[in-house]
Amino acid sequence: MTLHIANEMDEVEVAVWWDLSRIVRHFERQGLERREVKTAVMNAALRLMQDEGEEPSRL
Repeated sequence: MTLHIANEMDEVEVAVWWDLSRIVRHFERQGLERREVKTAVMNAALRLMQDEGEEPSRL
């Protein structure tokens, strides 16, 4: 069961990574610095977790 859940979470991570990389490229084409956009994306993800009352896990 644990392996199944891990595989599902891997699928979620890949899907989110795909979407976020498209967001980064979009704003990069708008003239924003890639590193700044990536930082903003990460801050948004952390804010989402805080809004849900969760602490981000350490990798």
